[in-house]
Amino acid sequence: MRKIPFLTFFLFAGLLVGAGVAAAQSTSPEALYDRAIDAITGVGSANNEAEGIDYFRRSAEVGYGPGQVALGYYYETGTVLSKDPAKAAELYRKAALAGDPLAAWMAGRLYSLGDDMPKDLDAAQKWLKMSAGQNNAYGAYFLARLMADRDAAKATALYKTAAEQGLPQAQYHYGKALKDGTGVAKDLLNAYAWLQVAADAGNSAAGGELSNFDESFGLDQIASARTKAKEMEQFVIRAVSSRGCAGWEGEFAEVPTPPPPMLQRFCH
Repeated sequence: MRKIPFLTFFLFAGLLVGAGVAAAQSTSPEALYDRAIDAITGVGSANNEAEGIDYFRRSAEVGYGPGQVALGYYYETGTVLSKDPAKAAELYRKAALAGDPLAAWMAGRLYSLGDDMPKDLDAAQKWLKMSAGQNNAYGAYFLARLMADRDAAKATALYKTAAEQGLPQAQYHYGKALKDGTGVAKDLLNAYAWLQVAADAGNSAAGGELSNFDESFGLDQIASARTKAKEMEQFVIRAVSSRGCAGWEGEFAEVPTPPPPMLQRFCH
């Protein structure tokens, strides 16, 4: 029998090992998730959301948080899959326990709204508190909504956190709290500035609030507040850019909707 030279054998063995590693990597949770994203966005092939969901499911089944969140989104919204908020909540909880801040606020959101599932404010507070603790703007905002009737000072502080991270609806609530002295000392200059920031971002409620300022708040104060608002907007723009998770319809609604899977990769 002809002997294979040692070097040839070594190279051949290395190729086999390399091929095995590549095969293993190709079915890793991360790789499955990436394939799902490619499928739903049409990268390299025709757009195929059903195929993408299958990859998300396979990724989720081995405990990959982003895959669990993406699959949960389809169950929550009833997109392609049959709507099942309870299943979505289960997937969000699993991902949240693994440290995913997107999952935590999406779980808290479901429990606080009770959309086609029992409302559970204690569970909502648990998951939203986890998300807010991870400095997530949406977690802070939803927790503030939940705390508004329980602890005005805590709610206002949470609105401030979310406002500084660029959520116009939080900027509106924080500005209104400063204007009315709810949970914080009344501060008309900063109230006007935050409401102006929110109005400039398209929040219609903030615009209405600006028009109702007391007549004692004169033109000079308004000019100072608007100058301050312009300075604050630069800070907010940088905060939104660093947050990364932005750009979907419903993001700035009074009750924000969850980001779709094609954007979720920027949110984890």
